[in-house]
Amino acid sequence: MDDATRQSWQGFFAQEGRFDVHYDAERFRRIERRNLRDAIVLIAFIVVVLALVLLWGRLGPIILGVLLFVVGGVLALVLLRRRLALLRPAGGSPGLLLGVSNLGLHTPIVPLIDWTSVRAVFAVDESARMAQKRGRRNMAGTAEHWAAGNGKATRHLWFMLEDAPSLRSQVTDRRWAKGFETFPNANGPAFAQYVLDLDSVLSLDDTKKIMAAVLVQAQARGIHAVESLGASDFTEYASMLSGVTVDGVVPPKPQGVTGNPFVGRS
Repeated sequence: MDDATRQSWQGFFAQEGRFDVHYDAERFRRIERRNLRDAIVLIAFIVVVLALVLLWGRLGPIILGVLLFVVGGVLALVLLRRRLALLRPAGGSPGLLLGVSNLGLHTPIVPLIDWTSVRAVFAVDESARMAQKRGRRNMAGTAEHWAAGNGKATRHLWFMLEDAPSLRSQVTDRRWAKGFETFPNANGPAFAQYVLDLDSVLSLDDTKKIMAAVLVQAQARGIHAVESLGASDFTEYASMLSGVTVDGVVPPKPQGVTGNPFVGRS
C-alpha cells in the first residue's frame, strides 16, 4: 500500500466514515450454482461407472471403479464444502461481506466485532503465484482454471480474533457459527480464525479497497497487520499467538486504541 492510499483512508476514517463492500450477487450465485451442479454431475457419473463395473464383474475394473468412486466422492465433497464456505460469511445470502469503521468490523453473522477483539490481520495476495500456476499447460494448470471457476480466491483477509466461544454465541443463525473457526489458545479461550475470500465474490476494485481499509485501521491501533503472499505467515504467527509452539515468543496484546485514532492526522 502506498502513502497516498494510506493517507486517503486515514482522512476517510478521521471523518467517522464507514466503508462497506457487498457481494457481487451475480458472481456469487453463478459460483454457487456451478459448485452444486458440478458436485451432482460428478456424483451421478461415479455412481454410474461403479454400477457398470460391478455388472461387468471383472476384478480389475471393479477395483479401479471403487478407487474412482472414492476419489470422485472426495472431490464432490470439496465442491460442496466450497459452496458452504461461500455461504457462511454471507450469512446465507449475498449482501454485505464486510464493513470497516472506527468501531470495528461489521459482518453479516455478527453485527460488530470491536477492534479490541482483533489480534492480527493478514491481507493475503496469492494472485501472482496462482496466475503462474494457471499459465502452465498441464493437468495442474487445468485444475487451477477449473478451481478458479468454482470460486477459488487468490486474495483473502485472514483475521485472528479473541474468544471464539463468545463470538459464536453472538451468531443468531447457528448454521453460520462455524464461520468463526476455532484456533487453540494455551492461555485462555480459543481464538477465532475468520477468513474472507475476496476476489471470487468482489470486484478487483472493492477487493483492493477493503484490504487497504482494514490494514489502515488495524495498524493505527497497534494490531499486527501485514500484507502477505501466502498462508504461511498467518500460520506461523497464529502458532506463536496460541502458545502451541515450544520456543516461539507470544506476541503481546495491543494496547487497545479506542475511538478515532485518525483525528488530527494529515
